[in-house]
Amino acid sequence: MAEHREIERATSDGRRSPAERMIKLPGETRHAKRGKTAKEIARQIAIDKIDKQIKVLKDDG
Repeated sequence: MAEHREIERATSDGRRSPAERMIKLPGETRHAKRGKTAKEIARQIAIDKIDKQIKVLKDDG
């Protein structure tokens, strides 16, 4: 029977952080090492998209 074990990674201040992983974001040609989780990256992309929309609306007005 196979066991599943989670490996905990901790920083010097005791906080857990995700392992770095190779992720390719939209518009990039290569994968890059990133320490953020997929959820954090998706949230940042959504915020950036909203910021662009706000800027366009401000420039039109």
